[in-house]
Amino acid sequence: MTFCYAPWTNVDISPIGNITPCCKFQSQYYSDKFNMAVDSLEKYVNSNLLTTVKQDWIEGKWPAGCERCRIEETNGIASKRQLDYERWQSHYEHYNINSDQEFLTASMAFGNTCNLKCITCSPQSSSKWQKEYFDIYNIDVKPVKFYKQNFVEEFANKTNGLIHLDIPGGEPLLTGVDEQRQLLQLYIQSGQADKISLHYTTNATVFPDQTWWDLWQHFKEIDLQISVDGVGHRFEYIRYPASWSEVEDNINKYLSIDASNFRISVSHTISAYNIYYLDEFVSWCHNMNLPKPWMGKVHTPAHMRPGVWPAEIRQLISQHLNQSQHTEVLTWAKAMQNLDESVYWHDFLQYLKQHDQHRSLDFCKTFPELALFVK
Repeated sequence: MTFCYAPWTNVDISPIGNITPCCKFQSQYYSDKFNMAVDSLEKYVNSNLLTTVKQDWIEGKWPAGCERCRIEETNGIASKRQLDYERWQSHYEHYNINSDQEFLTASMAFGNTCNLKCITCSPQSSSKWQKEYFDIYNIDVKPVKFYKQNFVEEFANKTNGLIHLDIPGGEPLLTGVDEQRQLLQLYIQSGQADKISLHYTTNATVFPDQTWWDLWQHFKEIDLQISVDGVGHRFEYIRYPASWSEVEDNINKYLSIDASNFRISVSHTISAYNIYYLDEFVSWCHNMNLPKPWMGKVHTPAHMRPGVWPAEIRQLISQHLNQSQHTEVLTWAKAMQNLDESVYWHDFLQYLKQHDQHRSLDFCKTFPELALFVK
């Protein structure tokens, strides 16, 4: 039976403070909404939303809010649900969903401060996006700081049994730094730190100063996941206005770190922009002696999903990817035969041109193999 433990064992707090069972959860299907600026974790835990989601899983049904994992699994792509179960299976098997109430894992973004405006991102997750988003979409999203009084203490008290904490962004080494360090210090003081693994998702443009390393040495594991969506000029286009040489320099610094509790991992967000170049990226990881990347598809914005290309172009992309020697690339070659999201094709073309103009970039020069199809 398909089942997910996240509604019982995990809590996710987004860059704008929204509280959900996990980072993939689609809350638009539910009337109840919770945000750390105005709601307590206790209120969320006892909510009708969480009760409904839990009951769906108990009955063997996919909750509406869990469609992202359902779609990925349908297309043969390992979902967050599956990856979490694989990693935390021994803990889940000892967790009683009828009586245990502690969170085992959590994800806490300490705001949306960021120094990049990656093309597949949004102002909800990156403060850098504000002006461009307003200019193109006529929506003004202010930089976010959702903290309320005693916010850090409340979170620490509710996570007494924590074994893993994700800290995404914004850019986690720039956003809510004082509050982050306060939380880590509380875990150190409580004696929890050596039982907790920390996972950061960083754009690799910022290298942590010594204060971070002094805190991290107390924790069970530090997994610094570099989020890289391309190589060279394609990276700089997608992760605007990052410098590829600067990022490669920082990655080499990370690779030279000699600490028993430190490891580096890689994430790669697959979109309409980079799906054709997946083999190039995985090969770069291999050549850099980096671990195999975690790869997940863009869901929002919908017009940037990898399946947005018309059927004949998706077929060409699939054929190209099928030439790869990397099994994970072959998985996406197969997935592209089924991912029909071409209903958003004209939106993709429209916004591609508007973003290029706003940023003084040129899609056709950066992605020449795909240029013919966007004329």
